[in-house]
Amino acid sequence: MDMERVLKGSPWTFNNHLLLLHKLQSTEDPLLVPLIYTPFWVQIHDIPAGFFSERLATQLGNFIGTFMEYDGSNLGKEN
Repeated sequence: MDMERVLKGSPWTFNNHLLLLHKLQSTEDPLLVPLIYTPFWVQIHDIPAGFFSERLATQLGNFIGTFMEYDGSNLGKEN
């Protein structure tokens, strides 16, 4: 139960270092697991009103990594 909470609640840090975890399957070779990336939510501030869109979010996400998902639920609010 604790392991699932940790795996689903990533990213995690230890001593200010990113900690990447992967639950091994029974046939998986641990030396072949690529622990090289993790998803992050990124919040962008100070975009002028009317300019922020899913297209802009996609472009910004792809600029810093690989865009995965967009949440426009706070558009039009003070956030």
